[in-house]
Amino acid sequence: MPYGTPEKSGVRTYTARATSKEQIGEYRLTVTCRAETDNMMAPEVEVLFQKFLDTLSASPDFTVTAQRTTEYAEDVTPTA
Repeated sequence: MPYGTPEKSGVRTYTARATSKEQIGEYRLTVTCRAETDNMMAPEVEVLFQKFLDTLSASPDFTVTAQRTTEYAEDVTPTA
């Protein structure tokens, strides 16, 4: 099964998750946010996401985690 070359224009995703320190009954409230734009590979996206993350992290009421992932695609062709 031949594989193609990974595309250089990967898909980048930024995700932030804020979890409340206060419980609702037995549970905490978790809010998940994913950044989206037409050009996620632009360097400005990282800067703006960091500002957003810093704003969330300033809250004493939530614990904030974040993640950046990048996916690349390869075409797979059938064997002859």
